Amino acid sequence: MNSNALSQQADASRTIQPSTSPPGAGLALFATLLASGGDERLAIDPRSGRNHFGVPAGSPSGEIWSSSATASAISARGHAAGLRALEAATRGQGARPLPVWFDEIRQRLLALFAPAAGGEIVLSASIAEAELILLAIAQSVFSRPSTTLVAAPPESDETLLLAADGRHFSKSAPFAADVLRGAKLAGFDSDRRVELIETRDRYGAPLESRTIDRMVTERVNALVASGRDILLHVLDCSETGQSGPSRRAAAAMAAAFPENVVVVVDAGQLRCSRERLCADLDAGFAVMLTGSKFAGGPPSSGALLLPPALAARLDSMVLPEGLSDYSAALDWSPALRGNLRGEFSTLANIGLGLRWECALAELEAYFTIDGALREQIAARFAQEIYAHLAASPQLKLADRDWRPTAHARTIFPILTFDDHGRAISAEKLHRALRDPATQPVRRRKTTRLDCERSNGQRPIHLGQPVAIGEMQALRLCLGAAQVNEAAQRVAEGEKFDYAFRPLADDLAEVFGRWNDLAAREIG
Repeated sequence: MNSNALSQQADASRTIQPSTSPPGAGLALFATLLASGGDERLAIDPRSGRNHFGVPAGSPSGEIWSSSATASAISARGHAAGLRALEAATRGQGARPLPVWFDEIRQRLLALFAPAAGGEIVLSASIAEAELILLAIAQSVFSRPSTTLVAAPPESDETLLLAADGRHFSKSAPFAADVLRGAKLAGFDSDRRVELIETRDRYGAPLESRTIDRMVTERVNALVASGRDILLHVLDCSETGQSGPSRRAAAAMAAAFPENVVVVVDAGQLRCSRERLCADLDAGFAVMLTGSKFAGGPPSSGALLLPPALAARLDSMVLPEGLSDYSAALDWSPALRGNLRGEFSTLANIGLGLRWECALAELEAYFTIDGALREQIAARFAQEIYAHLAASPQLKLADRDWRPTAHARTIFPILTFDDHGRAISAEKLHRALRDPATQPVRRRKTTRLDCERSNGQRPIHLGQPVAIGEMQALRLCLGAAQVNEAAQRVAEGEKFDYAFRPLADDLAEVFGRWNDLAAREIG
């Protein structure tokens, strides 16, 4: 690490400056910091009071949040945890030093997902930033030109593909106010290539697992034979619940070419068990995850978990110059920082630390719940959705041939049709559900647009529209905060059916409004 970064660390008894502002200023500071250390999508629009994802600065009430495949509002539990963390860093004498705080965040994540000794964690503002960090690591351990194989169904965000090619993926970065989207980052290998692993056919139907595995195996063999090393992505769960290639196929490739293939599991949705992620790390796979999807933390909290064998290979890693726009010194563990050569422009990403505090509050509560109860809640959630869909002829599950796994499904991509079988605009439905105050409704047998008042209807947040073939689906999701609330009611002595009732009532309201909008052919 360069001398400037080391001197910053030596100063790291320094913390966020104590506040001498009047009461209530702490909430404003918290909201400001929570939206910092990311890109322009985190900025709060002063007119709506929400960011690009429709998420407000605080913890809202009177809204239904089933949007965790995209992003969710901060929960009351998470909001309180974030405020406590901010207070601990700003209370003046006795404040928690920044290096201690970020080490504690990493240790809490390790305790959840990587309890075996020797693993390391690098924090990141999102999966895309984690991808850039992974590219820098791969650049240090590979000896030949490399190709990144990315499992990216059509619903995937383009930002990950840009990051996988070592490019700026937005118009700003955590530590650069203005960057050129799509431009190459300085210091990244110019001979790097990115290839897509398809998980759907051109009509949007999921490909069979064995088909995906065969394509990946053939491509890895060909690339290695041609003199290239491979960064192979395993998609644990896409934005619509798709996955591929299989871990078995990835393990076979890594075993066949131990010096030439690095496997990373994209668990950004965080919808697999922690036992599964521990097993991935034990198998030598890196893992990318976020606290902003299933976990229910604010948008832009990510992490890259490194297995012991990969971490041990980073004895002298060169930090690409362009990565300093995205990564701060304290995002990296002390062991990894000691092996880095290069410069960081920033000591700590305070907003990232606060966002992880919010997410960890929900995650740690979630994993204290008995596993059987967690699964019972998820299974009932799925049953309720299937029952509503069976009674809703204009709403169709996009992947009706989805094959059950060991765990209940928690993301449901749903297509909407009119009485003639024509797709209804998912974009307009999404807006109408989210903002019921004034809904444009196209009346049947006329082209006139009327506006109807909502009569006190609650805003409903679903996952943003995603492409399924030539159509678009909205996604109805279960998140950790919803499971935690139901489990808390069980812990307080309520029978399961009563404890689940508020969530069932929310689903009934979601489908009632959704069906009503479809029947009136909104859009």
